[in-house]
Amino acid sequence: MSPSAIYLGYVIPAATLIPVISGLLFYKQINKPLRILLIYLGASFGLNVMGSVLSYHHINNLPGLHFYTMVELVAVMLYFLYAFEKGNISKWIKAIMVIFPVICIINFTFFQSIYEYNTFTRPLDAIIIIIFTTAYMTMQSSFKNRALITRSGRLVAAGFMIYFCSSLFQFIFSNVISKNASKNIRYLIWDLHGTFVLIMYLLFFWAIINERNNRKY
Repeated sequence: MSPSAIYLGYVIPAATLIPVISGLLFYKQINKPLRILLIYLGASFGLNVMGSVLSYHHINNLPGLHFYTMVELVAVMLYFLYAFEKGNISKWIKAIMVIFPVICIINFTFFQSIYEYNTFTRPLDAIIIIIFTTAYMTMQSSFKNRALITRSGRLVAAGFMIYFCSSLFQFIFSNVISKNASKNIRYLIWDLHGTFVLIMYLLFFWAIINERNNRKY
């Protein structure tokens, strides 16, 4: 097994447990948005392990990516539903949580096979998260509810921005890369992708530790 296969198939999925375990250990000491973030991390861990097992047995794991895209966007929007102040933006978040899975189902039913990369909906997922993360980083300092103005929130936002901005073009051109790039280039691209995922998880861990240290109870 190549170093890249070990890194992507074992190290990165296992790294999800760093913020998950810390979040569960300090569950009572972290705020509600971070508790909701654990749902996203738990889903990521489960689906990444499933993908790694299928890949190990040389079974196409891309149907799982189509499902994961829906789960990811809904889970991140649920996080933002509690990270933002209540208002008009909450209505947008709830609407997207309903509409986006429908778009995904339409995509793999009529446009892109579940056995190829979902290069229509995966970039859309990333763009939506980038937009809401940007809005959060812009608006957070003006929240009337001071309890929502947290360093942990900014760390989570930084994790989202680093990962989704760096991976956007890979999401768009995944099918082209898989068909035309050499094996070494594919490994390089996926190793970089895995590294950005790892950075995001470590920022989530930092956010959990920071929130735990700042809590008065």
